[in-house]
Amino acid sequence: MTEDKGPRGYHDVGGDTAGEIPKVELPWLHWEKKVEAIRGLLGDGTRRIVSLDEVRRGFESFGIEKYNALSFYRRRLEAMTDILVEKGVLSRQELDAAVASGRARWRETSGSE
Repeated sequence: MTEDKGPRGYHDVGGDTAGEIPKVELPWLHWEKKVEAIRGLLGDGTRRIVSLDEVRRGFESFGIEKYNALSFYRRRLEAMTDILVEKGVLSRQELDAAVASGRARWRETSGSE
């Protein structure tokens, strides 16, 4: 007999009926590998800037709409970013500037507008 631990979060789907689990190995996209590498570096024994528990707390607090709209690695990326801003490691302005710079470089090298 299981003990009732109160209401479950929208992200807690363990034990729900979901049908057969696909057993297909999907290749990682290049950016997904980078997200995982960055998460590993931020949480390694030397840096300890962002822990896995903090990342989990981050994406579990998104709200159901945002949580369901994002892929697994996009959730991790968004949560890590939020935590880094929260801790003052970087500011939203610095992040926005870096994203704008990267997009500009991409447009220059790809020839797209």
